[in-house]
Amino acid sequence: MTNSKAERQAEAILSEVFGLISEEYLQARIDGPIERAAATFDFDQVGPVHHKIFIEVTRDFVRHVYQKAVWGWENISAEEAVTEAVAILEEGYQAAYGQGYYTAFLDASNPNLIGLEYVLAQMGRLISERARTRHIRWVCASRIELAEWPTRCLIAEILLTWWKPFLPENILNCSPAQLANHITELITVGLSANRMVNKMLNSAPVFYRL
Repeated sequence: MTNSKAERQAEAILSEVFGLISEEYLQARIDGPIERAAATFDFDQVGPVHHKIFIEVTRDFVRHVYQKAVWGWENISAEEAVTEAVAILEEGYQAAYGQGYYTAFLDASNPNLIGLEYVLAQMGRLISERARTRHIRWVCASRIELAEWPTRCLIAEILLTWWKPFLPENILNCSPAQLANHITELITVGLSANRMVNKMLNSAPVFYRL
């Protein structure tokens, strides 16, 4: 295989990967279905939100959204939904005065301040973020991590060249061989930088080219 053929192969892999993790694809296949599923969730809130009620509603919300909109979780059990709800809130919930599961419970139990509906809305957003992360990891694992070593080195070299203005110095100082086994992490860092740049510029994506 000539160098030009090897480069075309690496770029073809990246083209497929970026197509499957583009913002348009993620919006259509992940965010949209999750938002629609969350909007159809109904619960009856009678009286104050005690901890038992909080557990039950967040469990049912996660189970409802996962069954309808999250690939691979169609058969999630009630016990799995509890575990997932706790993890979602503990790892991602943010408030001005704190973060995590207990903060979410405090917000939900104070309807005059925020209330349970707000917490569920935040959970929907966090579910989308987790689903995006899982999807990106799956795409990279199935398209890149199974490629041969020279191809992965070339992919890392291409990404370092394309993304040089945006990547942190500690990554730019690595050789392609050092990054060949960490391309998923490299792409994750790159996508995060891409979103920040696009947000600041308020323009169409400018981060990578194919």
